[in-house]
Order: sequence, then structure tokens, then C-alpha cells
Amino acid sequence: MARLPASPHSKTTGTLSFLAEEGIAQMAINLLPFFQHLVIKCGERGAVVVMRVSPQTKWASERSNIHGRYIVSNGNGTGDIVVLEHFPANHLPPESIVNVTGAGDTLVASVLASLVQNPRGFEDPGSLKKIMEDAQVAAVLTLQSEFAVSPSLSL
Repeated sequence: MARLPASPHSKTTGTLSFLAEEGIAQMAINLLPFFQHLVIKCGERGAVVVMRVSPQTKWASERSNIHGRYIVSNGNGTGDIVVLEHFPANHLPPESIVNVTGAGDTLVASVLASLVQNPRGFEDPGSLKKIMEDAQVAAVLTLQSEFAVSPSLSL
């Protein structure tokens, strides 16, 4: 997975090797005994979700899919499934970026709003993908706004 580009739209963001080289994956895995779900913002390199879920979730039937950008591990000894999934940032031409302030906060706020609507959203691969896609769309709207949070998100 480390050889995949961090962004399919830009060669300047490098590869997913940053997850291991910068210790992001290792630190996240070490935090899983304390936090069930971690959403890690990586700016122009996208976002990473690292989580432990019950074997009773839809993740139980999933296997690691390098091209799908996720790793599923069933062997941590607790019975839980550990998932690490990378979501590339949405393509946005640099000239479209007005202000970066608040984009990451907007992403997190969108994830939280989605979880309020669907508290079990991380338990299903399809739901997680939708949550993260919506969050990235919201972050892009903020990147294109002069405000810290795009007013169009209030509609």
C-alpha cells in the first residue's frame, strides 16, 4: 500500500509511505486501546481512519484491499477487527483555494454530524466511505471560501 500515490490527482503529495515513515500508522494502532475510532487529517494527502470494530460488523467479511486503500486485521488477540483506511483528498486546483483556515475542522465537524445521524456509520465499509466522502466535500467548500467555515454548509 505504501507505493500507492497519496493522491491520484497530484504527484507532489508523494506516496502512502508517509503513513509508516512518519509513524502515523504505528501511533494510531498504539492508541486503539484507548480510542475506538481515530480520524487523522493529513491535509492535501487526505485522511486516514484507524479503528477497532466488533467481529459482528460488516468489516468481518472484508479482507485487506490495497487498491481499495484499506487494511483489515483480525489477529490482535482481543477479538476485535482493526481497520486502517486511507481516503485521498478530493481534487481541487490550487488556484481554487481561497483560505485553508477551518478546512480540517470542517472535515471533522462533518464526520461528527454524520455520526449523529448514523451512530454505527463506522461499522460498515460503505457507510464509512460515504461519511468520509461527504466530509471531504465539506472541507473543499471551506477551502473555496474566504471564511473559516463555508456559509454554503449552513444551507
